[in-house]
Amino acid sequence: MDKRAYWIWLQHAFGEGSPMPWRIHRSLPGGVEEFCESGPRMWNSLNGIREKDAAALYSFSPEEAQAQLEYALRVGWEVLTPESENYPQALKNIFDPPAVLYGKGRLPDVDRRPAIAVVGARKAKKTSVEKGKEFGYQLAIGGAIVITGGAVGIDAAVAMGAMSGQAPIISVLPVALNSPYVSQNAFLRESIVDKGGVLLSEYFSQQSPGYGTFQARNRLITGLACGVLLIQAARKSGTSMYATHARNQDRDVFVYPGPKDDPAFAGGWDLIADGAKAVRYGEEILEEYDLRFQDRHRVIPLFQEEPDQESGYVPALADSGTSDLTPEQKAVLDALDQEPRSLTALGDVTDLPAGKLLSALTELELMGLAKPCPGKRYRRGAYRRGAESVSGKKKAVSSGAPLTMTGEQAAVLNVLTREPQTVAQLEERAGLSSGKVLGALTELELMGLAQSCPGKRYRRR
Repeated sequence: MDKRAYWIWLQHAFGEGSPMPWRIHRSLPGGVEEFCESGPRMWNSLNGIREKDAAALYSFSPEEAQAQLEYALRVGWEVLTPESENYPQALKNIFDPPAVLYGKGRLPDVDRRPAIAVVGARKAKKTSVEKGKEFGYQLAIGGAIVITGGAVGIDAAVAMGAMSGQAPIISVLPVALNSPYVSQNAFLRESIVDKGGVLLSEYFSQQSPGYGTFQARNRLITGLACGVLLIQAARKSGTSMYATHARNQDRDVFVYPGPKDDPAFAGGWDLIADGAKAVRYGEEILEEYDLRFQDRHRVIPLFQEEPDQESGYVPALADSGTSDLTPEQKAVLDALDQEPRSLTALGDVTDLPAGKLLSALTELELMGLAKPCPGKRYRRGAYRRGAESVSGKKKAVSSGAPLTMTGEQAAVLNVLTREPQTVAQLEERAGLSSGKVLGALTELELMGLAQSCPGKRYRRR
């Protein structure tokens, strides 16, 4: 008998999402095969096996599980168990790894490349859908594997953006692979497979989703990922629940916050206050994993001259919409390259005094046209035409005008260093109250100028 049939048998008995098959496998020298072959005495002797579990073991035989396996293989599904060579190690590290995963397509290696889950509301605002598409594209061209559900709204937008960037996509479904779930997305699911991605499900025959199937599916979306990005998360929403799964699994949580006064984004702001990282661009997420995945490669150059019409994202060199920059900003922008340059080198090229040079660099950072690098060096940044501020209004950059900071933001940015500092230290050095420091830090994080660190500390990016 194929060993995978033993796992199917156990999953049928204990249910999808149960940790028992994995626990049984690890507790016996011969794993699930030993458990199956040992018979009822063994089945009734292990801790955690309830009377109804034992009854389920009797009601569905290993032979029936073998027939189920053969059917899945016959229709072209891949069947993965924890003993399969290409079963993700990331899932073995969660509390309740799936005993069986059915796949249609090719599963990318989430253990060797950054895998980012992007989740959000089904009934999403137009701006959130656009943002989902942008993040999908930006993560794709940054070399990430993109993970989504199979729903409408943010899920579909992220998948479309990621496909535009030629990234492999993992779409995890709360139903069986042959279910007509979200029929309007049928073509999208086919496209994911055609473009080298995969549809995954823990379910063999489940045709309609329910609360339990969504919860079981959601733990897999976060479990496969190293980081989870939430877009448009209201309080007590299904989107916000992903953060609970992620933190229980020791995954990073990122939030695109949206307008502060909009209840549709209130859950995201709560998560930011609790330590999640606020982000506006995909690269802000991926740079968190540069040390862990040193060989991550961009699928296509991060900077290219032509915008991507399908995703709406413009990964071009900062040469459009910048005609109204101040002379100092234009001089510094012209001096920047994709390779980091020191302040001394930039000063030599621009012939600007240190004060004006730093001021211009700060304003270019706010526009996304310059990016700070280690060693007080700077390089060109990606420019997004028509990017939005936290308030949801168009930034001045969309009309070519330079951006400015508030006094509090400037004061906090002034005292930030590359070494992480506590909020109390920043209060003392900036001469501001705790509330004003935290408010300024959140805004600076969104601008890409500050970074939160473990222990509720912050450093200059």
